[in-house]
Amino acid sequence: MTGLQIFYWILGIIFIILGISCELEKLRTVRGGTLVTARIIKCEKDGPTTRKGAGGFRYTVEFEADGIRRTALTNDAFWTDHSRNDDSLIQVWYNPERPHLVERKSPEAEVLTAIFVLLGLACILCLAI
Repeated sequence: MTGLQIFYWILGIIFIILGISCELEKLRTVRGGTLVTARIIKCEKDGPTTRKGAGGFRYTVEFEADGIRRTALTNDAFWTDHSRNDDSLIQVWYNPERPHLVERKSPEAEVLTAIFVLLGLACILCLAI
């Protein structure tokens, strides 16, 4: 095995681990949760960032769960302000164990997982052999 093949093996394994950890993070939030429809109240910067234009915008959403109207932040972050989506309806996963944080339903996490795993397999099978 050459040094380059070892490098591609390690790179492939790192991509696969990133893909799996991406999916596990989503499942950690969603497990035990319910899918509810929420209205976007606003998109705002989550907090101060050290770099100018570093992003960190999150949705504040309003939804009804367990017969109670609730307000929570989504756990995703955007690079730019998405205020044009205010008053839009989205679906979120609400977990009663984490009532102040919801997961926005979107295929992005699954797509990212698939891309990372495929890149990892491609590195291992095509480049490292």
